[in-house]
Amino acid sequence: MAIREFSAGRERRGIVCIGWELTDAERKLLQDREFKLLPSTLAKVLDPEQLVITDSIIIAQDPDKPARILQELEPLAPTLLDYDCRVYVRVASNTTLQGSGRTIVVNALSTIGLPVAGLSPQELQMMPSTLRERDGNPLAPFVYVCGAALDLNGILQIVQYNPGGQRPSTDLRIHVFDPDGQGIKLSTVKEILLRRAFADCQEMRLHQLPAGLSGVMVFRAHANPAAGLHSDWPMAYLVKIGDRKKIATEYEKYQEHALLYIPFELAPRLILARCGLGAREGIIVGDFIDQSEPLWRAAHNDRGARAVGHLFTRTLRAWRHAALPDIGRTLPEALADLFPETIPSHREPLIRPLGAKLNLIQLRELLSRCDSKPVLTGTIHGDLNAGNVLVRNGEAILIDFEQLKEGRPLVYDAASVEAALLVEGFQKDSRDIHTILKSIESLYATRDFFELKKPCHPSDDSAWFYDCVHEVRIHAGPLQLGPNQYGTALALALIKKSCNPYQFNDKRDQLRALAYVLAERILRVMHSRDDEVPK
Repeated sequence: MAIREFSAGRERRGIVCIGWELTDAERKLLQDREFKLLPSTLAKVLDPEQLVITDSIIIAQDPDKPARILQELEPLAPTLLDYDCRVYVRVASNTTLQGSGRTIVVNALSTIGLPVAGLSPQELQMMPSTLRERDGNPLAPFVYVCGAALDLNGILQIVQYNPGGQRPSTDLRIHVFDPDGQGIKLSTVKEILLRRAFADCQEMRLHQLPAGLSGVMVFRAHANPAAGLHSDWPMAYLVKIGDRKKIATEYEKYQEHALLYIPFELAPRLILARCGLGAREGIIVGDFIDQSEPLWRAAHNDRGARAVGHLFTRTLRAWRHAALPDIGRTLPEALADLFPETIPSHREPLIRPLGAKLNLIQLRELLSRCDSKPVLTGTIHGDLNAGNVLVRNGEAILIDFEQLKEGRPLVYDAASVEAALLVEGFQKDSRDIHTILKSIESLYATRDFFELKKPCHPSDDSAWFYDCVHEVRIHAGPLQLGPNQYGTALALALIKKSCNPYQFNDKRDQLRALAYVLAERILRVMHSRDDEVPK
């Protein structure tokens, strides 16, 4: 399964065979199938002029020197996959070394760190988790392991139905700028991915957006087509380039989960013809959500509460309507894998001065006391930070579906919005952290999160936060099927925010420390009538 089909028909007809002495009949077979046999020396295979016409490379494992497959694959396979060529390894049937040839091939691919197809479930478990995609069925391109019984005709049948992707353009002119407008140089692999994705263009400009926490590079891009209607004002694209598994995961979540249920105008659509993967990196191209702003910024301009309401009543409506009660798990059990293991060393000194008394183990014990059932579960976004909710004309638009999850408590998404508004919404607030805490602490001093609180005076700099929190809780109420479920989800969301390992070196570190303190207060208040709270 390819991540994209850029153009109809097969542009590449070149085949490289290594370690395979072709007979006259096999050469004729290539000719009859309209493939051209290309030179197989290392220099020729990696020559960019040959790479752009290479469809596939077939490497036959040497039965006398089966371990040499590692040395043959290592310099070739990563570059070939980056150029969207197909790589096939034919396993030797008999080897002179201990262990099967197939095991040697699988170990070699694991050592190099390449995506692999054609493995059994047992072989798949031998691969590192970072190389396992889509339950063992990775998106193309990948290295395909062929059994020893498969002859050239059988391999060519696979090749015929799995063509190499769009070849990268050597003529595309690329200009890249950092968030400050300074020109930067991308790595060779990233440039190849761009040349593949925009092979039909003659020039493009990419402006890097401020980095998030996922580790991928994000750009606003403008590309001028090489043919057709020309314009000095080309459409804006959102381009993300980074770790292959993260890109592949987000692509899958977009296409096979999120976009089937979210209204067309409320999430960016991927441009499938421009999305692609390489050996270790990938690229996603989609619509750029123009004339929008992140939720935390809209909230400061009295547009946040309306957008929060739209998020739950319109954007997430299908997921809410499809949710079902889970009578078998408590909320802490359904979210157990989200609880962090440690507090970052740079943040812990900020937490204690704000009044925190309990460690993570004690907080987890308090969290586990929420044993109410059933729990309303279904599809959740999983990362509803205030930057992944964009606001335009009062509508809430969702982006970044990498952490989308099925069968999770819906109340957690609501809690994530409130937690995100806290740690992101006050980042430009000039008040000290103790003053901010005092101004919002009444929101976290009750067991009943859905009790109407006294509004914050509009002259207070925290008034926007009260408005948004009230709106979140209005919509979170129906998602709670038992006592303390929203409070527990909110405490967990705040703890998770507080333990994010990224060091911001600005007020956001203090706000994440504040999140820990509020999580502790929530849990203490909720369980104040239970057994004695841990000291």
